[in-house]
Amino acid sequence: MTVDGATSVILVVVSAALVIYLLVALLDPERF
Repeated sequence: MTVDGATSVILVVVSAALVIYLLVALLDPERF
């Protein structure tokens, strides 16, 4: 696992978490 590989994995995980967070915020705004 190189530094570039780890960075790309971290970016993918962060972007996926952001997308899920935005979807939940749009679909269920009462939680926020």
